[in-house]
Amino acid sequence: MYSKFVVFVSLLSSLTLSIPANSSPDLIVNSIKEVEQNLGAKVGVSIYSVSDGYLWHYNGDSRFPLMSTFKPLACAKLLHDVETAKLSIDRSVKIEEQDLITWSPITEKLVGESFSLKQACTAALVMSDNTAANIVLDGISGPSELTLFMKELGDEVTRLDRIEPHLNEARSGDERDTTTPNAIVKSLGKLLYGEKLSSGSKEQLIEWMAGNKVSDSLLRSVLPEGWSIADRSGAGGFGS
Repeated sequence: MYSKFVVFVSLLSSLTLSIPANSSPDLIVNSIKEVEQNLGAKVGVSIYSVSDGYLWHYNGDSRFPLMSTFKPLACAKLLHDVETAKLSIDRSVKIEEQDLITWSPITEKLVGESFSLKQACTAALVMSDNTAANIVLDGISGPSELTLFMKELGDEVTRLDRIEPHLNEARSGDERDTTTPNAIVKSLGKLLYGEKLSSGSKEQLIEWMAGNKVSDSLLRSVLPEGWSIADRSGAGGFGS
């Protein structure tokens, strides 16, 4: 028997996948502790069943840096703004040389050209393009609006305060640009399977995440045959 779960692995990635419903919690805990030992770091994991509300976590209420895992949230906000006629997904901006930042594999080839918000979300979620992510943030009126959007979902924990690349600083004790595993899995569950977005927007968000091409060496590399995954990885300062 297989069920849909939303999973958040702090410091590594956020994702949606299908896993056996009878997986042993002890097996998961032992695996996490092994990772912590190998990394010499604190790890947080949260597994949330959207069908019955089951929640299992390890350090699930501890804050961890969002890093690039904010990108699906930003694109969900963009899709919601399109649905509520606040903006057009086809709205274009011109990519300027001075706007380019580190890790912009798509936008760095398009300087001087027009780039739509839809293209920006595609680049941000498929290739984790940071300049594209900033275009999305600008389209939704900045990090503070994303934080308000999360609060509308009932998430009083997840917050975005800065844009790329500064949000990746990940300094210990700094609550800016952070979430907890428990908070974000519930929010992702609402965005991907709840009523906040239309069915078309939910399908688009999952399609973008499933198309992620920069996480092949992470969880995707160890998925059993027949499993599906839609994820967003992230990396930042201080080994996060």
